[in-house]
Amino acid sequence: MTDTLKAVHGKTIDLKPGQLIKFGAPLKATDGVWDAKKRKFAYRWGTSVCFFPAVECLYLVEGTTYSATAPVIEQPPAPTPAPSPTPATKVRTGTFTTPAGGLEAFLLTDFYLLGVGSLGSFGTAGPLPAGIPTDAGRGFLRGGIFCHATDPLMGDAVLYGRSVEGFVTAHRAGGMRVQSASALLTGYHQIDGTVSAEAEAIRFVGTTDDKIGVDQRISVEGKRILIDVQLTNGTGADLADLRYMRLIDFDQPGAYETVNEVVERGRARATMAGDRVLLVGSDDPRATIGLAIAVPPTLDPYAIKALPVGTKRKGDDSIHVCFDIGTLAIGASTRFRIVIDGSAIAS
Repeated sequence: MTDTLKAVHGKTIDLKPGQLIKFGAPLKATDGVWDAKKRKFAYRWGTSVCFFPAVECLYLVEGTTYSATAPVIEQPPAPTPAPSPTPATKVRTGTFTTPAGGLEAFLLTDFYLLGVGSLGSFGTAGPLPAGIPTDAGRGFLRGGIFCHATDPLMGDAVLYGRSVEGFVTAHRAGGMRVQSASALLTGYHQIDGTVSAEAEAIRFVGTTDDKIGVDQRISVEGKRILIDVQLTNGTGADLADLRYMRLIDFDQPGAYETVNEVVERGRARATMAGDRVLLVGSDDPRATIGLAIAVPPTLDPYAIKALPVGTKRKGDDSIHVCFDIGTLAIGASTRFRIVIDGSAIAS
């Protein structure tokens, strides 16, 4: 039976693994506030406060009861996909090297041209090889997400305006937030690694400075872009309050204002100029959607708050798909998938 302690105003509580604690009212914040004088984390409810020696974050269990251990969400095994009634997507991949971008990669289908930079984010810094379609009619020999088989032609969804696309890992250690960002065209390159071309996918394998392994595989099914991510804890300690965030600013030529709408807990719809629609998000229950002004980009996953379904905003915003992973043990891995869906775009 799980022990449940009672929070008392002004007291210091030593919360053990597996124990729960009940407060007299909901907490004002589930992140503890470091009290430098007491050298403890403070938690407030109503007008009361109590202290914990080494609990940086609490997780809601039920009502006003909390735990210092993040809930573990068991992921069901992936179902065996049913045979597709349509022919498999024809895919061509490759890598190329330019002075501007180093080793970069592309993936070409009969609908998409995807360009992936040297550190795993969409949008190449250098021009693609001759014969690979890009939005060249509007001046782009580089590539991001280009739907080259639309009528009228749809512009590259990533490269217009300030090219904002990338990903961030973050966790808490010793009362501090530790985060690493990879959004190369935005100027952030904090996750070293290598991009490569597989038979039907682009893969990026990298590591943060604090030894979190990032393995990402980008593939295409029809008009769906699949981003499969695996994070591995190689730090030598349990990771606390681990987050992963993917951010992307969808735009079309001549109009940097996009209507972004939260359509499900983990999915958003971007309606760009010309009524071009892309969906982005995840079915993973740990995923939520936030919006932020695209320039300068917000790279702090803890600052992006989940928005309720139905939230709609028109402007130069980026969509943030955020995963609250909780605690990841030493040597453990976690996996999830992000989907960018262009099924609404006629070809």
